[in-house]
Amino acid sequence: MIADITTDPIDPPRFDVASQLRPRGSVDYAGLYAAEQQRIAYPEVEPLELTANAQAAYDAALQIVTKRKWRIVAERPPQAGRRDGQLEAVARTPIMGFREDVSIRIRATRDGSQIDVRSASRYGRHDLGSNASRIKSLLDDIDDIVTAKQEKDERAEKRKAQQQKQTPAKGTQ
Repeated sequence: MIADITTDPIDPPRFDVASQLRPRGSVDYAGLYAAEQQRIAYPEVEPLELTANAQAAYDAALQIVTKRKWRIVAERPPQAGRRDGQLEAVARTPIMGFREDVSIRIRATRDGSQIDVRSASRYGRHDLGSNASRIKSLLDDIDDIVTAKQEKDERAEKRKAQQQKQTPAKGTQ
């Protein structure tokens, strides 16, 4: 019976603006017992570690949230060395259209960035796996976008380097 899933059970992304949309008493994460139940049920729900910087990760997350037509209720881009990036959105379940709140935190790390996500149903004690599935697919799509951009940038750098090698220096002809 889990309806609040997060990639970081110790310090889950908060619902700031979405807390005003949720029923009273449903904002706080249920704690370590719920985290253990989640780990058993959904071991694949983990933070996404990226080599891209926090701004690139934030941009990719925003792109996916927009593409999925989730209603964005809060946007806060990361500021290097000052604050984490945060996105809050409302997603709807495909069949019944139930509202589920999503909070995405983008944190700069030494090697790039880390994305943590929390997805919680507003009502009910069980979500039939929709929140875990949402988190997993969101993080997979963000990873795909960031990886594709990095590969594209690497190809562009290689082309540029090859062009510089092929172009003779002035005065050598």
